[in-house]
Amino acid sequence: MLAVVVLTKNSERTISYTLSSLVESSYVPKEVIIVDGGSKDSTLKIVRDFYDKLNIKIIYDERKGLGYARDIGWKETNRDIKYVAMVDSDVVVDKTFFEDALQILEKDEKLGALGAKLKPECDEKGILAKFQTKNLSIHLHWKESPYPKEVIATHTACTIFRKSALEEVGGFDHYFKLAKEDSDISFRLRKAGYRLSYLDHYVKHLETGKRFWKINFRYGRSYVHISRKHPVEGKLWTKKNIIFSLSLILFPSEFLVWFYYFLRYMQLEDVTFSEAFVLSLVETVRQIVRTAGMLYELLFFYQFKKKSEML
Repeated sequence: MLAVVVLTKNSERTISYTLSSLVESSYVPKEVIIVDGGSKDSTLKIVRDFYDKLNIKIIYDERKGLGYARDIGWKETNRDIKYVAMVDSDVVVDKTFFEDALQILEKDEKLGALGAKLKPECDEKGILAKFQTKNLSIHLHWKESPYPKEVIATHTACTIFRKSALEEVGGFDHYFKLAKEDSDISFRLRKAGYRLSYLDHYVKHLETGKRFWKINFRYGRSYVHISRKHPVEGKLWTKKNIIFSLSLILFPSEFLVWFYYFLRYMQLEDVTFSEAFVLSLVETVRQIVRTAGMLYELLFFYQFKKKSEML
């Protein structure tokens, strides 16, 4: 009934924890599709150590991006599979999440996807590590009302999708190489009449602060792509994006951005004054990095379009 798709690339730090959680689940998946992005470390060796515990198949994404990788993953599942769970290679699945989610999906046929909430953990030291576990986005994520309440979009870190719904909308879009493939599939499922929800199941997300700059710049670039395909849901020139764009060239405005986030962090019960001060600084930097990525991608598309017109 259930297959799990796990995207990997140099995931030796976490992949064993992810696969062990699938083995220990109260509902063990019928098959596990590993989609590897060209790992150079011991990721695939660790995966093969689980051959006697899970029905595993390894395929390769040819480095064509996240949308392509997720799409070939679910399409590789057996014909009798009814549900497909996207589980990232740094996530430890809650023991009863699959079982509880499947019971709801079986009863509610218009529920296209049901996700778990992420509980970041990071054993590193430093400001960026702390930010990964206590940032504002995580707190807002935790406050999402659980099923039967609907959400606008769900992530792909640990979410079960109805396979027939994926088939109906054509699966994941290969256009989304960097990020936002989760937002795109969510928007298309909702437009097709399906609902999306979360359960109050918290799965461990084994975070790291080492990819802070790269990931946030990549997310910023992906804003351009989601807005081009979904101009209403993924509107690019929001007040927030305009303000952050201006903050890149108007130096004093960064202080106002920091103060805005400081006030928001102070509203969180588990954040101290000193933490709010530092976290809001990192939040400001994160938003500026994402904005820089957005502006970079806009310029890239403009130049590409200009060259195409000249040809």
